[in-house]
Amino acid sequence: MDIGAPAYDGASGTAGGASFGIALLRVGAAKDLDLAALAAAAELDVAQLERVVAGEERLAVPALARLAHALRLRPIAFLQKTGILGLHVYAGGLDPLYFLPDGQIRYDARIYMREINPRHAVPEGDMTKRNPVLKGLADDTVLDPIGKLELELAYLLRAAVQAAGGTL
Repeated sequence: MDIGAPAYDGASGTAGGASFGIALLRVGAAKDLDLAALAAAAELDVAQLERVVAGEERLAVPALARLAHALRLRPIAFLQKTGILGLHVYAGGLDPLYFLPDGQIRYDARIYMREINPRHAVPEGDMTKRNPVLKGLADDTVLDPIGKLELELAYLLRAAVQAAGGTL
């Protein structure tokens, strides 16, 4: 297992590594899904998912979207719970509101978060609606739910990689 591999590599556009695999198992177990049930719910090959959990294979954004959908997690929650946006990334300098444009929108969002409770996770539904791209995607009537998840994950990961310098 490759313990030192980044959870998400912006150059290859893939997520994986031992930490990601362990976190994925933990999130699945919290939803009462073993690896086979998670693979079936995500319409992924169970052997591939076994290699991912072992840290031997990495997944691209479309597979991540299928996993998030199967786990019934919104994109930011999925990225945080699987360790892609782990504490080390935030400790490394990534602003938790990195996906909001600089200026008044981000400033207002910070105040809003402080008023709710600063110890809680980013209130994803409220915060993502403040990003015009993510709001437009949520309002789209053409894409199915997995397609929307895929685009939202790709957007959030690309923005995080830009802010973090290439890997997460």
